[in-house]
Amino acid sequence: MMSSRSSSPFATAAAIVLLMVSALPAQATTAASFQRDLVELLECRASPATMQAVTTALRGAAYGTAQERPAHLQGWSFTRSGDEEHATTLIDMPVTLTAHGVTTHRVVADDMGFSIPIDAGQRARIVSRNGLRHRSNTLREPFQMWSAPAASGDPASPGAIVVSSDGAGYRLGCDYPGPMREARLPPRLRETATADDMGAALECRADDAAMRRIANLRERVSELSPLAWPDNVRAVAEREYRADGQEMPVMVITLEQPVALKGLAATSIVLAYGGYLAADMGDAPLKAVLDATGLGAVDRQVEGYWKREATRERAAGYTRVRAFSVIPTDSGAVLAGCMTSEVRSAD
Repeated sequence: MMSSRSSSPFATAAAIVLLMVSALPAQATTAASFQRDLVELLECRASPATMQAVTTALRGAAYGTAQERPAHLQGWSFTRSGDEEHATTLIDMPVTLTAHGVTTHRVVADDMGFSIPIDAGQRARIVSRNGLRHRSNTLREPFQMWSAPAASGDPASPGAIVVSSDGAGYRLGCDYPGPMREARLPPRLRETATADDMGAALECRADDAAMRRIANLRERVSELSPLAWPDNVRAVAEREYRADGQEMPVMVITLEQPVALKGLAATSIVLAYGGYLAADMGDAPLKAVLDATGLGAVDRQVEGYWKREATRERAAGYTRVRAFSVIPTDSGAVLAGCMTSEVRSAD
């Protein structure tokens, strides 16, 4: 119970209490209004003005002192972690709110925006209800994301629902158009490979422009969020194939729609450093791949694979050789694609 002594600090405190009591209705309205705005933001239906207002208020509360916070953000805690490039702020609220049918007292802020933690059951329900598409990236650590395909987005909705993995749990957030989405994809990477580009590269007939677009694709899927991937990419992973006892570490890009290689369909594109690009031919048997590609006994190498030179380009100081190849792996998978090598020219 507060002391009845009338010292100056306590008199000041009493006056503040009286002011707070008299201001309670207005503050309650402000708190309720802010929470409604935050729920709108989390449910992907906030207007740009609402999104800006909520973001500005939370940023000011996170970086200012507790005394500087408005009354409706008193008691909120902000815990920051990570480096500047991948910073995450956990926002814990003294009250709960409900978004997408999920009740929580925590909001997470990072470079993807605002989200709330959810469990596996909630994730399954939300993904099913909204028809979200699964994408995964295991290049550095397992990461999964569920989002709407670009073509199925609702033009009347300000934002799109996004579910992502977060350690052992998941997060539910939004992808809003605007500066954050635009900043996700650097202008130099916006031109990316088409199915025709990849088919041409696999058959050793791609020009320099197509190879540059394929390099953009590789960088986008290996370095950027799945939200910045081309719409046809479903998954990215590291894998090791073994051929004739030799290990071949590669990056595998899994596509939603297949590309054509000598009339055969392939959805797994294999890229290795050193100028090798191929397709994992899936269930296609070795004979079917050899028949389709036209490689025969004369093209068989002593290492147990088939190769035929496709192009030879001379430049200052070197010759670039592209050769079409079919490689049967120890696991039974068949890789078909293009090997590129550069041979120094004798001056």
